[in-house]
Amino acid sequence: MSMPSSQPRLIVVAGLVWLGPERLLVQRRGADAAHGAGRLELPGGKVEPGEAPRAALTRELTEEWGPQARLLPISSVAEVLHHLYPPPGPEVLLVVYHVDASAWSRDEAGGERWPALVQVTAGASVHAFDRGRLPLDEFLAADRGFLAELQAGRVLCPWP
Repeated sequence: MSMPSSQPRLIVVAGLVWLGPERLLVQRRGADAAHGAGRLELPGGKVEPGEAPRAALTRELTEEWGPQARLLPISSVAEVLHHLYPPPGPEVLLVVYHVDASAWSRDEAGGERWPALVQVTAGASVHAFDRGRLPLDEFLAADRGFLAELQAGRVLCPWP
């Protein structure tokens, strides 16, 4: 049994952003980020008081990736993760949603469309990886176990 935290439990949302059944978009935090500087992560953030989780993910994607991200369809919940950061860190419930970015996948010439559509915040960057090539050791610790399951094929893209 874990000891109760003096801090409230944070609810955080993240997107498992699928370009296709085997390809994902993730982001890298800026070198000056307060937590996890330079680490890869699933895009998302904290749910504000009174805000619905899906609305929070739409807001966060738009804030982090620009206005085109508002159009990405958010689907079902892929997983709910729990992470307790070392003191004085918070206890976090992370709700991960499937996000359909297949419309960002390829243009008429066969190139990827997403680089022209994403407008990242200063210092951050967005990267596409095939599921089997996710560099797990570069991700935030809270994401690694789930992404290992995804890499092993135990979490699947809900679209063909």
